[in-house]
Amino acid sequence: MMQFHEKEVDRILRACEYYKSAIGNQDPSVAEEYDKVIHKLHSYEQEMDCPDCWDPTSTCTIHA
Repeated sequence: MMQFHEKEVDRILRACEYYKSAIGNQDPSVAEEYDKVIHKLHSYEQEMDCPDCWDPTSTCTIHA
């Protein structure tokens, strides 16, 4: 299974949101596809949530 760090998911999410806003008016079908990807990324963030990790600067592999 491929696994991303929290910061990487955030960067990918921001890039998708930016591209969706830039291209969405020109091609609504592409915007819909980006909505699906953005939803998947938010779901991935929730799956990777680390409720026991109180110190993001620690050795936690999710928040590294």
